[in-house]
Formats: sequence, structure tokens, C-alpha cells
Amino acid sequence: MINFNRIKSELRRVLFLAVLLSVSLSIFAQVPYFAGTAGDQNLYGYTSLKVKPGINSQETYTTVQYGIGSKLAVGTDLYTGTGYEAIGYLIRGNAVTSKYFNLGGQATASFNLVDNHKYDYTTIGIYANGSISDDGNLFWCSNTWWGINRGHTKNTISNWWYLGYAIKAGKNDYITPMAGVIHSWKMDEDCHPAVGFYYTHKKCNFYLWSDQLTKDNPRLIVGLDWKFNCK
Repeated sequence: MINFNRIKSELRRVLFLAVLLSVSLSIFAQVPYFAGTAGDQNLYGYTSLKVKPGINSQETYTTVQYGIGSKLAVGTDLYTGTGYEAIGYLIRGNAVTSKYFNLGGQATASFNLVDNHKYDYTTIGIYANGSISDDGNLFWCSNTWWGINRGHTKNTISNWWYLGYAIKAGKNDYITPMAGVIHSWKMDEDCHPAVGFYYTHKKCNFYLWSDQLTKDNPRLIVGLDWKFNCK
């Protein structure tokens, strides 16, 4: 006799794992991260909306981080997608600081808000950046993302490479276009270009980004970050 309840249970499990894999891959699709932290007693925030014009796919990502000293920060983040929500608790650090090479990283443990706050995955980010030109306007940036997933979902590891150039647009304003490529370190999928820019005004940045440009429905990302001192 066919056990329909068991079949339904297995289908729900497969669907959940598929959603989890999709989230684990897409949550890495942020604007470029740099090696520095928020700074001592600074509060940093970033929020973004991601859409794929032409299909029903909306995501949001928000993080708030507080600097403990000049090289350490702690915080939380919130991800929402179609039928899924996760909250993460993170620690971020800066190991190397120089003009031409900076190195930092972040570890985030994320929990499923639609499934009793169950642990879902851990994200490890390694951030590197540095100047290419003496004036610092031309620079490079690298983000490595390692997703460690619960259950039978495969782990992921990918890299974002970028070149950027800061253009002065006012006394305290800059426009910084960037272009790069995204690839899996497992070399098991196509590379994808990503382009965008951010506009800097004092301690705020506005981001307009796009990735997955070689796919049928490229993703558009709009974001805003800010920082202020809590002393």
C-alpha cells in the first residue's frame, strides 16, 4: 500500500533543502565587502533589496554591526526571500591593514525564522582589498564566500573579484564604478560578470548593482549603508 503521508513528508523535505540551497547561494550576492570593520564604538548598518525583473523573486538583506576596538565588530543580520526568513549572528575582524593589501573576515551562524529558529547554515567570508594606483583611486577587491550547510545540502565556496575606480563628485562625494566576475572555487558552474557602482556622501553609500548577467533574468540590487559614532 502506498504511504501518501510519507511521500508528502519526503516532498516537503526535498523542497526545504532546495530552498535552503537557493538561499545559501543567493545570500552571498552582496555588494563588495572590504576588509575593514565598523571602527571603535561605531554603529554600521546596511540594507538592500534584490529583484529579478520579469519573475517573482524578491530578497532583502539587512545587517547592523557594532565596532569593538579598531579591528573587531559584532552584529546581526536578517535575510528574507520567497517563503524563507533567516536571522544571523556574526563576528567580523580585520587582520591586516595597509595601503596595498588589507585582509579581514566574517563568520555568521544563521537560523531559520519560519522553523522555530533552527540552525540552518554558517557563512564564512574572507575579504581582501588594496590600492593599485598611488592615489588609491584605482583599487581591487576580493570576496571569498564559504557556505557550510546543515543536513544533506551541499556546501558552497565562491569568489567575487572586482576592480574599482573612485571618481570625485563633490567636496565629500564620490562615485565609484566597479566591474568583476563571480565563480565557484569548485569550478562546477559558469562564471558570471557583475557590475555596479556606489555613490558616497560623507559616511553614507548608495549602491546600484547587478549580477547573474548571463542568465535569463539578471538580478538587480539596490542598497544603502551608513555609519555613525556612538561615543
